[in-house]
Amino acid sequence: MKRKIINILKNSNTLPFLFAGSGLSRRYIGLEGWEGLLKKFAYKASEQEFAYNIFLQQAEIAGNKEGVLPKVAELIENEFNQIWYKSEFFSDSRNRHKEDIDNNISPFKLEIADYMRAMSSDIDEQYTHEVELLKQLGNKSVAGIITTNYDLFLENVFDNFTTYIGQEELIFSQLQGVSEIYKIHGSAVKPESIVINEKDYVDFSERNAYLAAKLLTIFLEHPIVFIGYSISDKNIESILKAIVKCLSQEHLEMLKERLIFIEWAEGGKEEISTYSKAFEGDKSIDMTRVRLNDYCVLYEALFENKAKYNVSMLRQLKKDIYELVMTNKPTGKMRVIGLEDDARLDQVEMVLGVGVISEFGQKGYLGITADEIYEDIILDNGDFEVDRIVNDTLPNLLPKNSSLLPVYKYLEKFEGYVPAIIEEKRKKRFDELLNNTIIRNRGGNTARNSNLNELMEEYSTRKCIYLLPYMKPENIDLRKLELLLKKVFTENEKVWISLESGYKSDFKRAIRIYDLLKYGNIKELQI
Repeated sequence: MKRKIINILKNSNTLPFLFAGSGLSRRYIGLEGWEGLLKKFAYKASEQEFAYNIFLQQAEIAGNKEGVLPKVAELIENEFNQIWYKSEFFSDSRNRHKEDIDNNISPFKLEIADYMRAMSSDIDEQYTHEVELLKQLGNKSVAGIITTNYDLFLENVFDNFTTYIGQEELIFSQLQGVSEIYKIHGSAVKPESIVINEKDYVDFSERNAYLAAKLLTIFLEHPIVFIGYSISDKNIESILKAIVKCLSQEHLEMLKERLIFIEWAEGGKEEISTYSKAFEGDKSIDMTRVRLNDYCVLYEALFENKAKYNVSMLRQLKKDIYELVMTNKPTGKMRVIGLEDDARLDQVEMVLGVGVISEFGQKGYLGITADEIYEDIILDNGDFEVDRIVNDTLPNLLPKNSSLLPVYKYLEKFEGYVPAIIEEKRKKRFDELLNNTIIRNRGGNTARNSNLNELMEEYSTRKCIYLLPYMKPENIDLRKLELLLKKVFTENEKVWISLESGYKSDFKRAIRIYDLLKYGNIKELQI
């Protein structure tokens, strides 16, 4: 099972985000879920054995806008606050929270926050090993955490992460997207942020589109591991519903292997399956459901899927670079020196090179491979300098690759004299991208008069790429083609580099076709 989870995670080249629910806190620190918490405070509000059932019945009669539990919370809160102000039992709490009360913070939320803080550090001894494994994930195996939990368990475990509380902070903060915890329903350290009653949920729903926009980037760029939630949890459903509104069904299908739902098997059969959830507008979203009897299996799989660098260090580096770009003023932790600067290198504490730039220092633009060029055309992940690509890289690569390279993306942005070898050997007509066999047989091929949508509905990805050059260029939807080519890249990291030779040849030709149609001068096509 562990190896299967690792293989799922390796389908993405980014670290996963954990989307953690109350089940995690219930397991490790003995906290109740939402309904259990309301039952506890219902009893405190009335000291009647069936107090919660009374509030539940009142909520169902009164009607509700955001589900029955927020209405129950509202009714309990109204009753509880009246008692809190009068009862001798809460006198110490009133003295302790006098300033909070002056700031109109609900006593109900103050007491919930106090309870959560008191419980957050008391880890059940039987799960000490699991929690230690979970803690290790915070160094290089988890990019960040999203949670609806109020308690501080996750902050205590991932104590090297930066925490953002509530929609307000998430929307208006400059997030780095790594080594961060997003507490979307508030936190015990900030009682007024807690989302629990009907008004809180109405306010949350009204601003949910803004939060969904923030989270959408994370969902598209990272695997999301849901843990501690029921697969039918209303909070998860509302988040997914907001995201579904932003995406076409085609893009939703690309999320399938990025959404991983961990379900406790309770001693039953462990398995990996697909779970589909339907939404309005005839849209649906597929998720990978993993049923486990032992969370250690999950944590060990996540641990093996490590990043090269410590995520906290990467977050600080991203933050410092962002501040440098926005203000043009290096932070105290970063010194930027250009060749024209008078400052001496020996006065700088550290020079740090991360990733591609440090590799360039060793091999330069002459060391860039043809595969890297093909990948950058579609994924735009090379961050190359156009002048260096045109003047150094392409003249070096063209003779070694039978003059078959995509060049138009770089030429479109290049200003200056195009080296003769590129001008001479770049393919200026669509037909020049095809071999004689394709040109000879395309007239009778069924793909000739088809469009890309039709092919993608009928054939596999590989078959579509094979048939692409037989199509009329005007029938090729570039956006559809881009998605098709990206799919090959994202199905498995670097898988295309080791594709069977015939498939790889067809794939590279498809990228050259995309490059010409998107970036080439249409007047030169001579179709």
